[in-house]
Amino acid sequence: MPKIVDHDQRRRDIVEAYLRVLARSGVSGTHGRSVAAELGVVPGTLWHYFDSVEQIAEAAAQRGVERTLARIDERSGELRGLAALLAIAEEILPTTPVTREEARVVVAFWGQVLPDADTRSAFGRPREFTERTRAALSDAVADGDLVAATPIEPLVRLLDSVYAGEQVIWAAESVDDDPRQARRSFATAVAPWLGAATSPAAETLRGWLR
Repeated sequence: MPKIVDHDQRRRDIVEAYLRVLARSGVSGTHGRSVAAELGVVPGTLWHYFDSVEQIAEAAAQRGVERTLARIDERSGELRGLAALLAIAEEILPTTPVTREEARVVVAFWGQVLPDADTRSAFGRPREFTERTRAALSDAVADGDLVAATPIEPLVRLLDSVYAGEQVIWAAESVDDDPRQARRSFATAVAPWLGAATSPAAETLRGWLR
C-alpha cells in the first residue's frame, strides 16, 4: 500500500525546522537547503508542501505569533487590567531564554518584509498583541490601577515600540544583559500613570523600576 502522508503535519514540521534554523543561523543561513538539511530530506521535498521559501517564512511567522499568544493566554489566565498587562509584557520582552530566542527570530522576520507587504501581517507587529495591550490598559483604568487621564492610544503605541525596541537591542547585541533592563523600559512608560494605586500588580510594576 502507498505510504500515507499527513500533509498538515509535514507542513508543521517544515515550519518548525525553519524556525530552528532561523534562530540559529539568521536570515542569510535560512534557505531551502538548510531547512531540508535540518529535516534530513532533499530540498525538493519542501516544494511538495510549500511553493517557496517566502511562503514557509510567512507560515513560520504566523506560528511564532501563535506560540506567543498561547504563552500569554497560559500566563494571564483569568487576570485582567494591570496584572494582565504585566503578563503580556513578560511573554514579549526578551527576559528569558524562550523570549530571547524569539526576539532573534522576530527581528529576522522584519528583515524579510517586502516594501509593499501588509505590515500588520504576521511579519509586522501582530494585531493581537496591540489589541490585548489596549484591552489590558483600558481595564487597568477602569479598575483604578491607572489614573483616568491615562492616554490609552499613545501608551499602546509606546508599548509596541518598547516591545520592538527591546527585541531589536537583544537581537543586535546578543549579550547576557540583565533582564531587569527590559522590564525597566516597560515600567518607565507605564508607571507615571499609576497614581496612588496599591494593588499587587501596581507594586510589581514599581519594583520593575528599581
